[in-house]
Amino acid sequence: MTDYVIKYQLHLHTYNKTIEEKLKVARGTRYFNEIEGMNCEVNSERDAVSYIKNLHKVEGADKLFKVPQDIYDSEFGDVGASSLTVLRCYMG
Repeated sequence: MTDYVIKYQLHLHTYNKTIEEKLKVARGTRYFNEIEGMNCEVNSERDAVSYIKNLHKVEGADKLFKVPQDIYDSEFGDVGASSLTVLRCYMG
């Protein structure tokens, strides 16, 4: 099976910091889309982007990147508010 690679940016509003990451999503991944309220499967680049947006909304930013220890050690103690920007999606 082919994976979709999604390059994205997370802006952590609490820390005024932007992080750029990549995430691989396997073709055929099934998930419940909270945004659309239905079960979905990743079969295209558009589906992969929808999956990562749903993951950000439901699970939060800490599921999209490895949270540095200094964030947990800060006065806030967690990631806080974040915004997601998808830069690119391709098969890889």
